[in-house]
Amino acid sequence: MPPQQQPPPGVMPQQPPPPMGAAPQQPMGAAPPGYPPRAAYPPPPIFGPSRLPYKEGDPIPPGYGIETRPRYKMATAGIATFAPLYGMSVLFAGSFVGNEGIASGYYTSLFIPVIGPFVAIGTSDAESVGVFMLMLDGLGQATGAALFVAGMLADEKFISRTPNEFAFDPRPEVMVGPRAAALRWHF
Repeated sequence: MPPQQQPPPGVMPQQPPPPMGAAPQQPMGAAPPGYPPRAAYPPPPIFGPSRLPYKEGDPIPPGYGIETRPRYKMATAGIATFAPLYGMSVLFAGSFVGNEGIASGYYTSLFIPVIGPFVAIGTSDAESVGVFMLMLDGLGQATGAALFVAGMLADEKFISRTPNEFAFDPRPEVMVGPRAAALRWHF
């Protein structure tokens, strides 16, 4: 028997041919002979959060994409600041409007949002504490309104999971119309 020769470095040794009558082996995942190559689909995303925060320049994980929306937290903070202050102004103005005394018309401007407290400073006989309270009310309403408008106009970028038709989604899809209803659940 002749001694076996070693292949040169960097060259892969060849596989011996299959025994007579045996089918040649194919690499794992390859298409059978005579068929087009199989399409490579990305793996379905692992169940993770549907939204992630995004900073400019951060890498985007596979299965996610960048989206924008208004800054709802800022808008909610604006509503939470404006609504109670305006509500108190309306209650205060309503208590004076129902009176038939001299002061009944002094505080009707408080029904106007944002500028009403500033107008009431000029129309009422408010002293130093009253002017201070009306000033705080007006500034608080203006701050709340500005936060709401800024929150709705400013865009916030975030990373959202993109739909993948091959990914498993455990939630059923419910569709209800005026004359029909359907329940669809993909496995």
